[in-house]
Amino acid sequence: MAQAFRLQPLLALTDQRLDAATAELHRLRARLDQERDRYDQLQGFNAEYAAGLQQALSSGLEAHRLRDYRQFLDKLSRAIATQAAEVQRCQRTWEEALRRWHDLRQRQQALEVLRTRHLTAEAQRETRIEQKQHDEFARREGKRE
Repeated sequence: MAQAFRLQPLLALTDQRLDAATAELHRLRARLDQERDRYDQLQGFNAEYAAGLQQALSSGLEAHRLRDYRQFLDKLSRAIATQAAEVQRCQRTWEEALRRWHDLRQRQQALEVLRTRHLTAEAQRETRIEQKQHDEFARREGKRE
């Protein structure tokens, strides 16, 4: 009878961890994409308002409206800087999760190789046992005749 692969529980655990890491990686990638979209949106707003300011300046602008434009553009610049930092943080988090996923994937592949070797060795052992039994049976039949 074939022996069970002793590391099967570890392989199953590694499979579960890899599945969880894959789901986490997808979640983090979606978050990164979302934060990048927000950053791009803020950049677009900044360009629109800067163009609006230039247009307003060319047609004449009251001092209080100029101050309001500049204050808003300053706030927008701070929001862009904050969002850029958030994008970088999300990028680092995603890269760390990707490294963990690669480590788990390598571990899983190594265990799969060991499992395949075990199954091959067990099949060869079973074949040898069957051949030995067949030879023994043929030897006994040969003695009877």
